[in-house]
Amino acid sequence: LSSGINAEYGHTVVLTDTQLYSQEKYGIFSMPIFLDLIQHIDVVTVSTWEPNINSAVQLRFTDGIVLLQANGTYERDQWYHSLLWKFNVLNRKKLLKMTSCPEIIAKELKALVNIALRSQLHDPQVWTDCLVLISNQLNHTNSLPPNALEEIIEALGPALVQLNPPTPELCDFFSRYCRDGPCAATAVVVFAPGVHSILKHNVDFGKYTYIRTFARDFIIALASQDACPESLPCFVHTMHSPGARCPHPRVLPNLMAVFLAAIWSAFDTKCSYRRNSSVNLLLGSNRTEITNNKLPKEKVTACFMKMIELCATHEDWVKEMAPLLHPIPFPEEALKFPPFVMGMVNVLKRFASDQRPEVRECLFPMREGKESWIQLIAPDHNCCPDDGKTFCDIVRTLLDRAPVRRKLVRQLAHSCLDAFRLMVIRGDDFFVRMLSEMVESDVIEDKDQKEQALSTLCSNTDGARLYRAMCDRQAALCNLAQLGGPTKLTMPAHSTDADVEKVLSSGPFGNLEKLSLAFTCVTSDCARHLVKLPNLQHLNLWCTQFGDTGLCLLAEHCHRLKSLNLCETLVTDEGLLALTELKTLTCLNLNSTKLSAQVFEELVNKLPALASYDIRYTEACQNKEGTYIRDVHNGASKSLQAEMFDNKKGLVDGPFLKYSPIPDRKHDEGDKDENDDAVPDNDVMSHHSQWNGKNTPTFTLRSNRKMGNKSAQKAAAEGKQ
Repeated sequence: LSSGINAEYGHTVVLTDTQLYSQEKYGIFSMPIFLDLIQHIDVVTVSTWEPNINSAVQLRFTDGIVLLQANGTYERDQWYHSLLWKFNVLNRKKLLKMTSCPEIIAKELKALVNIALRSQLHDPQVWTDCLVLISNQLNHTNSLPPNALEEIIEALGPALVQLNPPTPELCDFFSRYCRDGPCAATAVVVFAPGVHSILKHNVDFGKYTYIRTFARDFIIALASQDACPESLPCFVHTMHSPGARCPHPRVLPNLMAVFLAAIWSAFDTKCSYRRNSSVNLLLGSNRTEITNNKLPKEKVTACFMKMIELCATHEDWVKEMAPLLHPIPFPEEALKFPPFVMGMVNVLKRFASDQRPEVRECLFPMREGKESWIQLIAPDHNCCPDDGKTFCDIVRTLLDRAPVRRKLVRQLAHSCLDAFRLMVIRGDDFFVRMLSEMVESDVIEDKDQKEQALSTLCSNTDGARLYRAMCDRQAALCNLAQLGGPTKLTMPAHSTDADVEKVLSSGPFGNLEKLSLAFTCVTSDCARHLVKLPNLQHLNLWCTQFGDTGLCLLAEHCHRLKSLNLCETLVTDEGLLALTELKTLTCLNLNSTKLSAQVFEELVNKLPALASYDIRYTEACQNKEGTYIRDVHNGASKSLQAEMFDNKKGLVDGPFLKYSPIPDRKHDEGDKDENDDAVPDNDVMSHHSQWNGKNTPTFTLRSNRKMGNKSAQKAAAEGKQ
């Protein structure tokens, strides 16, 4: 039979599982060549052939050799590896049929897996053939010892890491043994590197649902290990990495996709397993039982609620997890299941205690008519797990973390007013005080709801007492406004909080509109006295120890403020964010404060009446290219370099900071101009604009106060430059 198939006798050759045949029935292929007759397969080069077609695949039989000539080395290698794979699979099938020894079966299956791993064929059919053979053998061999089965699973483990993404057959084969295989504990150890590789890469779980199913079954098997209760924490810690920030951005979204799919598969009545024919072939006789089987609710809830809670322990993941759970992404059946809601309690408490406002916002409704987590755990909801205890704890935590208390109280009144009324009826002192605060802050917009809240508050003894005290305070404010008093007040330098309290409590200040505390020693403690001024519109706190706590209190109560000078104070971004509640604010001086660019942009966007601001010597002015003093007149914006000063009128003309030309006369100590509005001359920084021959603006600083002031020194240095 020694002969060759060359270009003169071309054939269209077809390779099957058992034979090699040609569609042209002549020559050496007048009959098929059966693979079980082949003794050896090799690659040879025939020197007598032409150089460009001298590559061939050699098939050695007992009585001869067949050479398959190829058009090149690539085509030759394709045929060689394909024939070699079919040859190995066929030989092992024959060998497994003739033996019942468990050791030999395990050895041959491991050898087949190793051949598949080393094969250079990138074809799903390779793993299909391998897994079908292993599955059939395991289904027909009941006496295979556990250690032999573990060896086979261990041999299959590296395929998960090498194949990206893994084939459907491989994932479903592994899922089966994670769910109900006798070697589930071994599978967890073997499959862990492969699952890590899956979750750390960008996997389209919508397209490759079988990968998500395998990851789900792996996590459930991991949680089912009674011998190792720390397996889940170790798994989450490994996925996150020991650092403060996870270096793999796809880990958390992939984990959350697995969690949500598992919850829906366990609780949604319309969810069922759908598998293709190749998977059904793998599952064998247990196909119907496994396909129609639903995951137990208790097992899934205990496993994945623990996983979500563990993920929430990492601070960087909390920020990414909050929007994924907002709005509520779980089915209604899960929300009605008490263990599930109780499992989310710790996660919700973690969100409420977070310092970042965007994380806390996920507890509230995203839009009108959309249910939120804060409503889900409220005592008036049928899903409430503990009669309002969790609700009370979360509300307390939110109030402690909120930079603007009034804004949070408004959100709570809008979404959970009925829950507050119910807790007041039950006699909870905390909610009695909260409902009283809602009524006093006037955050309940609907008239009927406000009347219901008042009737509920008065039905409680403590609530009625608080309501009478509130009415007395409001009456006192009305009387204070009617009594009158001065409209302007300037405290002397070095005045303290006690001095401010003594002055404001000494007489009526109902008409006080302009107050200057510049260059005093007041702190945030004085804010509790300032909020009692009903008509306060202009406040100067230049160069004081005023901080975030007092600023938040001012933002909650002083809603008539039009101008505010915080130059050289201790305020930071946390307190400045509260200024977004002052919708009437038109002038704002944040010179030499710890203002960031991000917070400044938010202030500009959320303060519609803001017409002028000063942000010099702050982080926010670095990206403004000089426009860090702004005065809006008919929509115009002025920059410091070009139009900062005007000889005829000041750029920012307000009681908190007045820019004006230098008067002709000298300023003496305590002397004041007739045109000064709220701030006396000793608190005014006067600017004078001059132009030199090079069209460069210069200015002069004059004040009766010494030039030790930081703002004056910086402005002088800038003008000199």
